[in-house]
Amino acid sequence: MQHEQKTLTDITELRSKAVAGNLSDNEKVNLNNKISKAMSGIMVAVENYPDLKANTNFLQLQGTLNEIEEQISAARRAYNSSVTDYNNAIEMFPTNIVASIMNYKLKKLFEISEQERQNVNVGNLFNP
Repeated sequence: MQHEQKTLTDITELRSKAVAGNLSDNEKVNLNNKISKAMSGIMVAVENYPDLKANTNFLQLQGTLNEIEEQISAARRAYNSSVTDYNNAIEMFPTNIVASIMNYKLKKLFEISEQERQNVNVGNLFNP
């Protein structure tokens, strides 16, 4: 229960930071990565409770979380595409001249660590 409580607390805190706004681009990227990692913690916590998986409300929640993750993934792809176009424009002639005058800097892409791309091994997460 402590793991689940900590996971929900972390997600709530991260969501509060995201809603507060006034974050730099790098802070937004880091916050997004932390939220994604915390969301995967919810799905891992559920694996320990087979009765919870059978509950209709939980199944709806799980479906919603999957849909949200797909939407976040689509938003990441759109963001990365826009940032790539922006970064290319900054580095290509003649727009690089204007970008230099306007002091435009390269933006960071959203990157997902190789660990987050792996399937979660639930057994290892709950061993002391």
